[in-house]
Amino acid sequence: MKAEPFYFEIKDMITQFIAAFDGVTIKRYNKNREVKDKIQARYVYSPKQRVIHDLTNKAKHITLSVIAVSIASVSRDPTRVFNKLDSSYYVRVESTELGDTGKEDNIPQPVPININVNMSILTKFQSDMDQILSNFIPYNNPYIVISWKVPGEFTAIPQEIRSEVLWNENINITYPTDLTPDTPYRVSADTSFTIKGWLYKAVSAPVKTIFEINTNTYAVSSIEDLPEMLSDTDNFNQFNATLG
Repeated sequence: MKAEPFYFEIKDMITQFIAAFDGVTIKRYNKNREVKDKIQARYVYSPKQRVIHDLTNKAKHITLSVIAVSIASVSRDPTRVFNKLDSSYYVRVESTELGDTGKEDNIPQPVPININVNMSILTKFQSDMDQILSNFIPYNNPYIVISWKVPGEFTAIPQEIRSEVLWNENINITYPTDLTPDTPYRVSADTSFTIKGWLYKAVSAPVKTIFEINTNTYAVSSIEDLPEMLSDTDNFNQFNATLG
């Protein structure tokens, strides 16, 4: 608990999640269904309530369409606990003057977590909402995969992690019912996703296999010949003291 591990895992996963959905282009059509204009839908990391609050504040200048993303909860996923190993090793080849040698990186066993993410879509027109839904629904069948890296503190060579992003398969659409003359019309839709991610423990000094032991050895035919091989007086005296 005192190690204070923090390797930006959640931030990296949310960044990759938004990047996977970002890039939605909304087209404006005329009555002949010809494209007359294009606008870019914006993704923001913020709860839906905050976005709506900012929309009422003209100084913020938030224009529709906008997609709000926020974390709803984080939980441990016991279904992805396969063993009780504390860590694993990744062997990499490192070139030196003496040739290629094998180096080991110690990677702690991560904890599987589920990050539940809320996504809220706010648009001015129904056609905009339809285009945004058509942009991501066909690709989430049944899930998408995002890619991120093992924290660099554990390995010198980047290692890829692939995490599933599961859609809850439901979209709740809300239309305004009670409007005042000063209230703008907007359509909202709410859905959620689950990111199958990991959190890593702190870096610790690993216990590795011993490949070399530094010691002195002497080839003698009998124990009586050993003192003659020891030229140093201190070593000879120490040897005699050991024999008693």
